[in-house]
Amino acid sequence: MVVLHLVDAHDAGLIASLRGAGLPDPGDGRYFTAHEHGGLAGYVGLEGEGRDLLLRSLVVLADLKAQGLGSRILTAAEAVARDLGGERLHLLTTTAEPFFARRGFVAADRASAPVAIRRTREFADVCPASAAYLTKDL
Repeated sequence: MVVLHLVDAHDAGLIASLRGAGLPDPGDGRYFTAHEHGGLAGYVGLEGEGRDLLLRSLVVLADLKAQGLGSRILTAAEAVARDLGGERLHLLTTTAEPFFARRGFVAADRASAPVAIRRTREFADVCPASAAYLTKDL
């Protein structure tokens, strides 16, 4: 079982892992370390308040890939999002659309994103217009 713990967005391990995976540096939002069996497995972020939250930068440590950890980290992040009052997750990706689609996310038109999501730095500036926009009801 994956357990999430809040981590400072300036945490060196978080930043190094995101950069190593080709993901943007942390921005606004909450970032979490993901632990399984007492050891660090990866990181994930959630940005926003209310019913719509942006899933940020899910990353599994390189030496632990292909073990199903990404799915377990996502499940833990979805539980935290629900605890925060989230009803829908939003994300942008240039590389992981099939992964998220297999886990219930559906493609959507970027213009349909709620204003709060469109105003995030990731949505407005960081991710290119070619990035896939996906949503999932929790």
